[in-house]
Order: sequence, then C-alpha cells, then structure tokens
Amino acid sequence: MCELEECWQYQLLVRRSRLVFSECHHIRSLEYCTEVAEEEILHARVLDEMVACKFFAAAKKAVCLKRQRLALKAGAPFSVLVDLGGSKSYICLSIHDSTTYFSRLGRMMVTFSMKNNTWHCPCAKPHMSCPHKNIAKWHIFQINRNLFRTQLDSKPDTASQSKQEQATEDLKRAVKYIYERKKIPASLPEDTTAKPPSDYPSDLIPAETSCVLCSSSPKFDMPVNITNMAKIVTTLGIAENISTYFKRCPECQMTYRYQEWQDGLHNFDDHLVLSLELCLYLRHSLQNHISVSRAIDTLQNLRKKQFPPTDRILHAYCHFEALTSTDCTYACVLCSYWPSVVVMDLHKKAVFNLAVSDLKDPPVSYTGEQSIVDFWDAINLEMISSGFVPSQAQNPCAVKPNYEFWAPWIGPMTRKSDKVLNTEHEKMSGVKSSTEVALTLVSEDRLVDELMKQKVSTVRKLCKACNVCFKGSHTDLVIRLREEMKTRQTYDKVFQKIWGASGLSIHCC
Repeated sequence: MCELEECWQYQLLVRRSRLVFSECHHIRSLEYCTEVAEEEILHARVLDEMVACKFFAAAKKAVCLKRQRLALKAGAPFSVLVDLGGSKSYICLSIHDSTTYFSRLGRMMVTFSMKNNTWHCPCAKPHMSCPHKNIAKWHIFQINRNLFRTQLDSKPDTASQSKQEQATEDLKRAVKYIYERKKIPASLPEDTTAKPPSDYPSDLIPAETSCVLCSSSPKFDMPVNITNMAKIVTTLGIAENISTYFKRCPECQMTYRYQEWQDGLHNFDDHLVLSLELCLYLRHSLQNHISVSRAIDTLQNLRKKQFPPTDRILHAYCHFEALTSTDCTYACVLCSYWPSVVVMDLHKKAVFNLAVSDLKDPPVSYTGEQSIVDFWDAINLEMISSGFVPSQAQNPCAVKPNYEFWAPWIGPMTRKSDKVLNTEHEKMSGVKSSTEVALTLVSEDRLVDELMKQKVSTVRKLCKACNVCFKGSHTDLVIRLREEMKTRQTYDKVFQKIWGASGLSIHCC
C-alpha cells in the first residue's frame, strides 16, 4: 500500500510537470483487483466506552469526532479495514486524512501488529500517538474489543490463579528437594573430576526410581524427554546432542530431574550441563583473580571451539556453588577462628545500585536479629531455582533487599551463634533537614499539577535527566514521570526542577 501511494504521488508530480509518463506495475495491478473494502460506520458510543476505560482522554475523543465529520463532509470513507493477503499477524486500516502532508491522496495506512501489540503510522514514531492511530483503535475496539486488555475489563480467573499457585509450589518443592538431597560434597573424588568426554552419558536420566516424599513410595513411569539438543561443556570441548529427561510422581506430582554429580556432571537448566572439572577450573580462576569470561575465552582460543555465552556459563557456575557444601577456611594467623573484631570490606563488583529511600522501614517491633543460616539458605535456593525459570523476574524464590531479612556471612567457627544483628536501619534515623521537611509538605498530586503546567520541552528535558523515555505527548511524559516519582531519588529531582523553577517557595521555621 505504501509503494502504491508513492507511485500515485510520483505520477501526480509528473502530470503537474507536464512530462511524459507511464504507469508502473503497482498501478497497473489495480486493474486485477476484484474485492472492494467496505466502510465500517464508527459509533460515538463506542468512543465513550473507550474514554471511560481510559484508552485515551476526552481531548483525543473530540479530535476523532472532528475527523469523522470532515470525512462525512468530504463524502469519503472515514475508516476502512483492508485485508492484505489475509494476514493473521497484522491488521491494516485506511484512515481518511486531508489535513497533513504525509498523504497527498487523502488517506493514511495504519497497521496494528497483533504479535507485538504495537501500532504504526507514517506520521508518527512507533511509541507516539497520533489521530490516525486513535481512529484505528476506535475501529478495532468496535469490531473486536478482545484485542484490548485492561484491568477494568479483565476478571480474575480463580482456576488459572490456583493452577499458577500450584505450579509455583511444585517448583519450590523441587528446588528444596535438590538443595537438601543433591548436595555436592566439598571434597570431590578424583574419578568424578578427571573423566574424558567419551565417558559422559548421552542420556541424562534421574537416578530415582520411586518417590521419596510419598509414604507409599510409588514407582515412576517411563522418564519424559525434555530435549535432545542439550550440551555438555568441558575443559576439552563441547559434547552436543545430549538428551535430558525428568520423572514425575503419579501421586504428589513431584518432579525429579537429573542432578547426579557422581557422573562428573552438573545440570544447570536441562539444556546446559557443565563438567565438574570445568566448575573447579572456574573456581580456581576466580581465586586467582581471573574472571569467568576471560577463563572461557582462554578455553575457546585453546580448543578452537565456540562455547555458550559467558553469562549462561557464569549462572551455571553460581548454580554449582550454591549446591556445593563449601568449607569455610577463614582463620586469622594470630587470633585463629576467634578474632575480637571482624572488619568487612566492600566488594565493588558485587554491589548493586539501590537507593536507600526505596527500602521500607522495618516495623517498630523489629529488634535487628537475623539468622545467618536462614538468609543464606534463601540465597542458595534463589540461585538453584534460576535453573528452573527463564528469567529472574519469574523466580519464586527471589530475595529482595530489605532491612528485615538481610544478613552478612560469618563462618560457623568465627560467629558465636547463628543469630547476628542488622542495625543498618538505625543509621537513617535522625532529625530531618529543612529540605526534607519541605519535600514532605509537597504532595505528589500537587507536584503533578505543576508538571502539567510546564511546556513539553521542559518536561522532556526532565525525563532525560531522570532516565525516562522522553518520546510521546505531554500527557504521556507526565504519566511516566509520575510512575518514576514513586522512588525518592526521582521525586527529589522533579521537586528541585519544577518547584524551584515555578516561582513558588516554602519557608520553614
């Protein structure tokens, strides 16, 4: 359609110049068109429903109705659904428009991608709204509103929620079973770490033959194949086309996967398997201040083979360390295991960026006591469960930073007991400064009102300063800033920029 429109524009230009021209194959193909697209009469009540559902504001509704009146006055179809080859991934609509220079023929083609849920129009960027996209949404909402999913229309499906909760509990149970029953000893036998790749099995099947959690110990059925394309990564190369399997209890539905370190292998996610020799090689590399990426690059250059991405290998190695019963070998040369003071330094590579204001204050009854064992067991479970989920956002065992559940690591021989004190929250208590008092007096709604009064250029600069997407209309930018203002750091930036530049001031005694 875009090529045909360009051909028409080119032909009109040639005609105006009074030059000799010939019709291209795009225009000649119109003679063979046998179908005619029918116009859909769009109703104003449907537009009212969209405004009520907050798809767009009343101002955009007024623009849509104005464009409809202009099309009616011109006697042209307002919005027409165009079937381009019966595509199931895209919906194309031809929108009447005689006001912009983007279309000399008086129509615009708007495309909706059902796969990516995105709208495309020649007059606007992909993430920006325009009248043509709004009219197209009006059209689609009238003929197939199932494509629009909002919290207002969606009803909670109790069956799907209970099924999802059950799947989460099954995952936690499988992770806990591996952590308790499949621990890797601190000292590995030599026959498990010095195996050649030819001795590794090609079919990785769990060793369990019956359920160890059920009292009746039911027997398993045939193992179920997960994939036939798994890889075993070793220091000598890669073994491909490995088959992995799992077994499931017929009564409690407990899932057992391959996690047998006795074979000299460590299964990460049923698709990537590391040899124990490679895991020990990466451990010694880190102890000698060599990163995992450099160690893998060294093996790639040595073996002349392409290894999997280093990020995946790093996660698989962390998975191995979480399952390993590592001995704590810390001891002072003068005080042995029991120094009077332990000073812990900062490891910058292991620090993540988190504003203190994003942490919620603990309850008043919080005493600061933490269990080292419980906290680091939770960290290990989070690391192990990463081999069961595709991303960290779907990890049910994820540990989020908070004052109530966070503890340092102190060796069992060094600490007096499993209980330690976490008193970090006490550092934030104290008298607030005048600036903080002024910030508390200004509500978020009041600050948003000031944002609405600013020019688009000012709001766009503020979005850039706060690392927020600065594309879209004035309302879109304000909505994004409001979401980001939930963090204190962004709130302070907006306050200092807008409130200080608005000519208003707050005086505190």
